[in-house]
Amino acid sequence: MAAAAATWEEILQLSQQFQSAQSARASQRLSERNCIEIVAKLIAEKQLDVVHTLDGKEYITPAQISREIRDELHVCGGRVNIVDLQQVINVDLLHIESRANDIVKSDRAVQLVLGQLIDEHYLDQVAEETNDKLQETGQVKISDLCKTYDLPGDFLKQAFSARLGKIIHGQIDQDNRGVIFTEAFVTRHRARIRGLFSAITRPTAVINLISRHGFQEHLLYSVLEELVNAGRLKGTVVGGRQDRAVFVPDIYAKTQSNWVDSFFKQNGYLEFDALSRLGIPDPVNYVKKRYKSLQLLFLKTSCVGQEIMDQVEASVDEAISSGTWVDIVPLLPSSLSVEDASMLLQQVMRSFVNQPSTLVFGDTVVVSEKFISNCAELFNDLMHQKAEKEVKNNNPVNLITEEDLKQSSLLENASSSKKDKKDERRKKANEGSGSVRGSGGGNAREIKIKKTKKKGRKDVDSDEESQASSTNRSKHLEVLFMSHEEIAEVLRKHIRDCPEELILELADHLVRPLTKSYQEVLRSLFMSSASNSSGASRKKTIKDLQEEVSSLYNNVRLFEKGAKHFTDETQTNIAKHMLKTVCTDITNLIFSFLAADVMMAAEDYTVLTSEMRKKILSTLHEEMRGPLTKLHISLNGKSIEEFVSALDAATEACDIMVKRGDKKKERQILFQHRQALVEQLKVTEDPALVLHLTSVLLFQFSTHCMLHAPGRCVPQIVTSLSTKIPEDQHSCLVKYQGLVVKQLISQNKKIGQGDDDSQDNNPEVEESTEAIRKELQELTASVKDLVLRPRKSSATEES
Repeated sequence: MAAAAATWEEILQLSQQFQSAQSARASQRLSERNCIEIVAKLIAEKQLDVVHTLDGKEYITPAQISREIRDELHVCGGRVNIVDLQQVINVDLLHIESRANDIVKSDRAVQLVLGQLIDEHYLDQVAEETNDKLQETGQVKISDLCKTYDLPGDFLKQAFSARLGKIIHGQIDQDNRGVIFTEAFVTRHRARIRGLFSAITRPTAVINLISRHGFQEHLLYSVLEELVNAGRLKGTVVGGRQDRAVFVPDIYAKTQSNWVDSFFKQNGYLEFDALSRLGIPDPVNYVKKRYKSLQLLFLKTSCVGQEIMDQVEASVDEAISSGTWVDIVPLLPSSLSVEDASMLLQQVMRSFVNQPSTLVFGDTVVVSEKFISNCAELFNDLMHQKAEKEVKNNNPVNLITEEDLKQSSLLENASSSKKDKKDERRKKANEGSGSVRGSGGGNAREIKIKKTKKKGRKDVDSDEESQASSTNRSKHLEVLFMSHEEIAEVLRKHIRDCPEELILELADHLVRPLTKSYQEVLRSLFMSSASNSSGASRKKTIKDLQEEVSSLYNNVRLFEKGAKHFTDETQTNIAKHMLKTVCTDITNLIFSFLAADVMMAAEDYTVLTSEMRKKILSTLHEEMRGPLTKLHISLNGKSIEEFVSALDAATEACDIMVKRGDKKKERQILFQHRQALVEQLKVTEDPALVLHLTSVLLFQFSTHCMLHAPGRCVPQIVTSLSTKIPEDQHSCLVKYQGLVVKQLISQNKKIGQGDDDSQDNNPEVEESTEAIRKELQELTASVKDLVLRPRKSSATEES
């Protein structure tokens, strides 16, 4: 009692002191603004550590923030969101996060997870709830708990691992750590698995049992493997822990193995499809494991033993030794595919690498080289008979190589009514139109070709010149001995018991060797025939060549003289045209003559292409090859002088004498050339051709010079005639030229538009075209008369 009285007295004394302090007057009083400035100064100098509240009315120390965070964590049951603390404590979130991190660092019982503070008390509570559910169901999945508590799986696994055996009475599956189960659950599953798999008598997919009986997959595989290894379950799991896993009981596996062993022992092979039908999910690996010590050959659909391989090898060896053939398909089981037979034959043929060469036809037929040689010998007599007949009939011999035949165009044989080419060439040379191959004069073929230019065109050569060069394409035909069908027919007559497929394959294989052999026989007979030809005959051939070359050479010189009346650009176009026509003819004439000496005769020198000339050059002697190469190259240039220089060197190297023409000969050539053009002008009605021939003839009348120009140079010829013929004649020619150009433009538009009905049915276009055509018909006779009936005042040539 005394102590209580003393305490009460102290309380009363303190109360009196507090009242006296409240009633006392302060000597100095600070305003609220001054207090704020003082506190701010202390905070700036870091002498005071306080934090402003969000409303700005209070200061709070970091320690107080920590205390309030801990109090709120306790009130919330051990789990609180940092964002929610901002509203409770009323300070900036940055200060709350800072103090929360300090709490986590200083107190190991508190953790920061996904922006939430969680203490051990909360985790113990979660563990107790999980244990209750675990004891009720037997297993709990961590993934389900993550959804329930909104926490990461790894965090829960770590928390539960520390509480296993203490709060949580269970264990985590070591193969699948996402599941917690009780020992009773494992025992119950083990008993179910043991009973179920003990009753199985045939291969059963494990995945089907899992879905039907609701087993936990990883737990089932672990328990099943344990029971099998302990010998409690008699069987094996094939396929591992996958969807393809199959449990095969020993009683079935034993029966299965006995069947496989028996079949392989009797037949020497195993078919993969048959093993799959027996219930073996992976036949290839099954066979490899069961027959490790045997040398088996694995094919596409089956595997074969050494016995079958030895049988096939013996048959192939016999075929090679006896010089025959063998098809291995009848030797193999019928269940093996053609692809299997091919793979097997490839393996067997490796043993015959050092043996005489063999060929495989149709993937399964082995044919010895001796048998093929015997088949080729069947054609020897036929080959010599045909070659002798060819040489006797004096048929043209084409012995150009296959490479040349591929590069050149194969044309049809000339008709039997073709005129003698030598007489025709000589006639052309005498007429002075060295490049005439169609109708009439040397300029006729260029007239009907489209003559318009395109912008940006680099090559200034006209379409007329490109057509002129395209006429020199080759029409050599391969010297074929027999066709594929003819060879097959001969083989059928002489080879018995041979399948049709092999006959056709043999014929296809023999076509090329027989053709090559035939060419050699033909070459030999041709050389023998050529060597027996008389010297007088060859002397006559050289004489004909010299006459043709001399005539064409003189034409070139006269044409060159006429071209010098024009400007440099026009001269260049005329020179290029001459190089592609007359000059090319001279070159081909020489090359064709030389080709006959090396058994590469061509039926017509005009068909020689640039590639063929290169081939002929490769067969000539070095002293001839150089000059002729320069002659060949000069055809691609722009200078007639360069060509003439190369031609002189080439003719000298080939011992060909070229006769230069004198004044009398030149007058004769001029007259013949003029007459040839006049005859052509009389019969033609094509306006473009009439304009071309008239222009060239008027040029020759006024200058006494021959001209060999392409159609694209006609405007320049007409322009040059303005000072050489009367004005009325020139005006008529210019008018006619304008109409020809309009007609050509109209024709080109129709060609470009194709089948455009709207243009074809345009009456204005049709009327304009018809008017041009009628006007051309009316003027054609007048234009022809400029040449056919010249005025007395116009210049004429001497005969």
